[in-house]
Amino acid sequence: MIQKIDLAGSFTLPGTSMTLNRMGYGAMQLAGPEVWGPPRDVDAAIAVLREAVDSGVNHIDTSDYYGPHVTNQIIKRALHPYGKDLVIVTKLGARRGADKSWIPALSRQELIDGVQDNLKNLAVDALDVVNLRVGGMMEPTEGSIEEQLTVLAELKGQGLIRHIG
Repeated sequence: MIQKIDLAGSFTLPGTSMTLNRMGYGAMQLAGPEVWGPPRDVDAAIAVLREAVDSGVNHIDTSDYYGPHVTNQIIKRALHPYGKDLVIVTKLGARRGADKSWIPALSRQELIDGVQDNLKNLAVDALDVVNLRVGGMMEPTEGSIEEQLTVLAELKGQGLIRHIG
């Protein structure tokens, strides 16, 4: 059983009104082996999420490329409708190949599609925080991220993203 988190260990995200507890939940391992497909026990994954939130976790780190789509669908099944204090932080910038590979997905359309997939699979009208994943899996890469951040800023302007991480 997880111990209840001391809320004194919380902080407000700069420039927002979002207060996060220092302990969050990384949802990557909710998917099956190699972060692919469903977990062996979906009910257990749902129970883990509910226990985490019941224990004081108020932010979840996820991405629709986990599974793919599986992790966000489990989050939705476990926690929707979401509590007003729950912050879901998702990532864009990659996708999964049929061979389970991790492929950069940084074009304008891939970012737009990624936002739409996250919105649909989490069943929300806007994403709380979107982090942009850039670089290689194990090392940084060279180049500007201006184009990608411009797309995210446009989506924020449309009300689909609340904050860009």
